[in-house]
Amino acid sequence: MVKPITKETLFMNCMELDFATKIELEHWIATFEEKVWTKDVMEELSKAGLVRTTAAQVWNKDNHRITRIFEYEDEKAYRACQAIIEKKIMPKAKVSYNSKIRNNRGIIFYDFRS
Repeated sequence: MVKPITKETLFMNCMELDFATKIELEHWIATFEEKVWTKDVMEELSKAGLVRTTAAQVWNKDNHRITRIFEYEDEKAYRACQAIIEKKIMPKAKVSYNSKIRNNRGIIFYDFRS
């Protein structure tokens, strides 16, 4: 289920996951939905206010990196989703993958769409 992005969609998180090897990165791509970001978890996050998330493999750097973007309905939704992620995602992710994670959180102030 994808919720529409509206002017009220303000809170976002950009997460970078760095892997030591290409094999580890490809393993994450092949298994992240079945191991960690399952359909049930995504439905729970959607109900809590997650509007959209994307995953992308970074290709223009000499590294093994994935970026994830998360967009939330509002601050309350962001906080509710963070609680779910800490409880249901992070324990599985730490067991399944060996990556360095960096988060950048922000408030969207400009959003062009053509």
